[in-house]
Formats: sequence, structure tokens, C-alpha cells
Amino acid sequence: MDKLIDLHINALFADQIPLSNHEYYIRFALALGLSMSSISRNTNHHSNNASQRFRQGANGIKLRITEVSSVFRQYFEKKSTLEVCLLKLDKLMRDPGSRASRKEKEAWKRPITNLQFLAILEANLPRITRRLRFDYITLTKQCAKLLKDIRQQIMLQFGVRYPMISTEDSADQTLTWVVMNILEQNNDLASNQPGAQGSVVGPQLRVAKEEIEKFLGTYRPQDLISNFNTLPRPARMPSDRVPNHWNISIRHVALSPPGDLVFFVQPNSCYVHSEGPIQTVEGQAPGHILNPKSLVTLQTIARLIMKAFVEGVGAGSGIATSAPCTWATDEPNFARKIIKVMTDMSVRQDLMSMAVADGEELAICDEQWKDLSDIVTRSVG
Repeated sequence: MDKLIDLHINALFADQIPLSNHEYYIRFALALGLSMSSISRNTNHHSNNASQRFRQGANGIKLRITEVSSVFRQYFEKKSTLEVCLLKLDKLMRDPGSRASRKEKEAWKRPITNLQFLAILEANLPRITRRLRFDYITLTKQCAKLLKDIRQQIMLQFGVRYPMISTEDSADQTLTWVVMNILEQNNDLASNQPGAQGSVVGPQLRVAKEEIEKFLGTYRPQDLISNFNTLPRPARMPSDRVPNHWNISIRHVALSPPGDLVFFVQPNSCYVHSEGPIQTVEGQAPGHILNPKSLVTLQTIARLIMKAFVEGVGAGSGIATSAPCTWATDEPNFARKIIKVMTDMSVRQDLMSMAVADGEELAICDEQWKDLSDIVTRSVG
């Protein structure tokens, strides 16, 4: 994310990073194309110098509006049609910029030959190479999953149902609306506490903070893998009554929005644990049978599995922190693929074999999932 900010410090952040909750709200609103007057009308606390205060963050630096935001503003304020705005954006993208020489500006106005195009491409490649090497697709998918987790937790904890649009990829435009509303709610709360702009954390922003911390906790792979690899691997559980064997599967949660959990069962004691949710796992068949095709999804599941054992498979439950002696799952393809991913992540070799559970073990796990699923369904009404 730091690399993304550095690459787009001008286009996305108007040459400066927001440093407070209030600045994030203002910067995000301006990036969406909202004018200062629109922001002012949507707040309840304004003095005569309100516009000046809104244009400045806690560090007193003026938040410059980008040219792209100015174009979108015309559409949001119904001063121009979408078609006209798109034409303006196209022209903006073709603009060589104020720093271009007179010769370069003239060149943009007339058609160029293939050889001229190749010459321009060669001259500009060093400047854009860093952008070409940046994995925007993976970052977009991960951020979309994080925002969907935040949206789901807000719905579960506060009953706030943000709009959703089903998409074939991670380009859910309603997630932008979720972010804007979280920031706006927090700014409204801060407006009622003079002098506390930077310190107020509203309920929805608090949920977002918790989910981000949880998300980042599963995306420090080297620390997580190192901690997992050093765990003891006893043959039996701490009670010495049952073997240290775990069944791990992916189970579908039919809530709104739907998602999937990594579900852990110790079959002999019927102890259960879950990690997630993983939003709309790619390759998910109806029910809980999983055959994920996405490497990103498999890596996420692998991290969640390791995280569960590193943290003791349920803190405070009396289950000691240890790696499983043996483990199994309910689906051969999942066993093969998750072990391949964990091998590539340099996870301990003594666990790089996952069996497919027999019918008796699967029946126990299905029954435990049914009980947990019923509890979750009743708890959300």
C-alpha cells in the first residue's frame, strides 16, 4: 500500500497524505468529486470560516483538488452529462501536461506514425516501468475482500445494511459508498465534540479498525510461518484423552452478504473453531464443498489455518498452542491444493500431507457445523 501511495501521490492524494480522521474524510470526499459547499451542507457544525477550516487538515496544509475530481464534480452537481464528462476525462488523459515542451504539445495534436509511437514508448518506458511491475490486480482483490468483511461486520453488529451489487470480479462500486459513509459518520460525531477532530473514533470506524488489524495479522506471512513452524506437535491433546487430530474444511455461511469460514473440528472431543469469513471464495460450489481456483484465496486460507494454531485454536478455551499431529479434510482437491500452496510458502515439511476424512469423521464434522450454523443464524435473526 505504501508503494501504491508513492506511485500515485499526486493523482490520488493531491501531493499529500491525510494525517487525521477528518483529513481522510475531506480528501476522500474531494476525490469523489464533491465540492466544499456540498460537504459543508452535509455537516452540522460550521462557523463563518467553515470553508477555510474544511479545506485545511490538522496540519494546516491546503488540500488541492485534482483535475479528475473537478470533472466528476460537474456530473455530481448535475452541471454536465456523463457523456460530456467522459469526453473531458479522455481529453485529460491525452493531455501531455504543463511541463511538456512546445514540441511535445504539438506532437499530441496530430496523428503519429508507428515509428513515432515506438520512439515515444521507448522514451517513456523507464518512467512507467515501476507502475507496470506493481500488482494492482492482487491488491484490488485483497482490498475488496477487506472492505466486504468490514461491511458484513457492520451489518452484524449494528444492523446497517449498505447497498450491494453482485459483480463477476472484485469491482463492487458500492464499497466506495461504504467507506464514504463510515468516514462521514465519524466526522459528524467529531463535530459534536469541539477540539476532538483527530481523536474521535465512531462505532463503524472502530469496526473497520478491528477488521483491518485482523486482516493485517494474517498478511505478515514470514512471521506467521516462522511461528507456526516452531510450534510443538504432540501426538495427543493436553488432556491426553484424544489424539491431536483436526479436520479442516471450508463451510458456506448463507447470511447476507454470504461468505465462507475455515472450520476446524477435533472429531474425538467435538471441539470446534472457525476463522474468517472469506468472502465469496472463487470456485465455491453450492453447500460447503470447496475447489478453489484462486491462488490468492488459497494463500488466504493457508494463513488462516496457521493463524488458528499459532493463536491456540480459540484463545481462553484451554486448548494449548500446538500444531496438529495429523489433519484431514472433506475434499481431495482442496487437500492437494492447500498442501501445494503451504509447501511453496515453506511451511514445515512434517505436516505436508493432508488426508481425506472417512465417513464417520465427516458425519461428526457435518453435525458440528449444523449446530454452529443454527446458532449463528438465530443470533442474527
